[in-house]
Amino acid sequence: MHIAAEDAAAVAALVDVNDLAERIGLRAVEVIADLHDAQDKDLEQLTIEAALSNVHAVLRGFAAAEDPALAQAPELTLSWVATMAQRGISVAAIPRCYVVGLGLCDATLRDAVHRVDAPEQVKWRLIGAASQYLYGYCEKVSGDLVDHYQRERELWVRGADSVRAELVYSIIAGRPVDLHATSAALGYNLDRPHVAILVWSDPLSPDKPPLQALKRAAGQLAHQLKGIELLVVPAGASMVWAWTSGPAVTDAVPDALSIDVPLSGSVGGLSHGVEGFARSHRQAKDGRRMAGVFAHPAGTVVQHRDVALDALLTHDLSAAGQFVKDELAELSSNTERNRRLRTTLVVYFEENMSWSRTAERLGVHQNTVMYRVQQAKDLLARSLTERRLELEVALRLADASANLSPGGLAGAGQPELDIC
Repeated sequence: MHIAAEDAAAVAALVDVNDLAERIGLRAVEVIADLHDAQDKDLEQLTIEAALSNVHAVLRGFAAAEDPALAQAPELTLSWVATMAQRGISVAAIPRCYVVGLGLCDATLRDAVHRVDAPEQVKWRLIGAASQYLYGYCEKVSGDLVDHYQRERELWVRGADSVRAELVYSIIAGRPVDLHATSAALGYNLDRPHVAILVWSDPLSPDKPPLQALKRAAGQLAHQLKGIELLVVPAGASMVWAWTSGPAVTDAVPDALSIDVPLSGSVGGLSHGVEGFARSHRQAKDGRRMAGVFAHPAGTVVQHRDVALDALLTHDLSAAGQFVKDELAELSSNTERNRRLRTTLVVYFEENMSWSRTAERLGVHQNTVMYRVQQAKDLLARSLTERRLELEVALRLADASANLSPGGLAGAGQPELDIC
């Protein structure tokens, strides 16, 4: 079905890709039992990221009038499938996710077509072409991914890490385990204090460190934490989970933890026993999430003790984003002026509302501080002492506001959609 390239591009440009991917990912996690784990924000976010990579691919392919039979699964989606294979999530989840995505994407494309300024006959052709490409894409890619899952699962089951990883997943899921038997099987004593570690690489980066590099990095972090024992298991195509313990192990080291680029890391708190093993891991996962929310560069190691409050405040990303907008009003928009005003307010509060100390810290004249604070008050349309706690919390999160939704956070790690 022939359509003009500029008409297809106009339709694709009207789609809010982050919002669509978020709706697809959250719906899939909600209705597919194997993906529904309220405690596993990582799997939820990875599903949304995979959905976003597919939305990008569909819009590009449709706009370019490509043959859907030639479509290739995006790299992030392959990583998502590898993670499911390693965790033993049923292969049936893959086509079910694509059914969810197909329905929501089709409805969104139809809505976009109706909003295009074009004759009705052109709109009907666009709807037909979009549906034809979408259905063909889903059939091709979901089939390829089922094959990819089977290969990844076979490799995983034959691998040396699989048995230990299955035991670790059971502990993390809160299932009862025999302390001594599980410790023996893991080769790691669970009945002592632990600090959990996560090490990962960006799956979209052309520089893909091998699994051994991730394991070595986890060992280096364990050494910095004064750990002696170390347990490391793979957790997908580009991440390892690790725990370290020992008589002097600590989550509070005097110097900043370091890791080599292109890797990133996060560290949980010091906790004891089987419950502590799972608790510290959840905290390390919170640290990883905060690394994304606050867009930390590769080479950063996030410690839970430094982001515990931020993790609590952003447990529900969408609610946190709405809170920032409600509290800061016009001051929440991400312009250069507003960022400067927000920075001034943060320092102003930290210096107990002292004009002179704020000016000294910022390296500006006191009158400049007074002017900026007045500008901020005008945008807030209220006194700075009214709801001050809420205001300070909103300012703390404001610079991350673009990532304060599951779709926005997924989009932060992917390139902009180019359909021109």
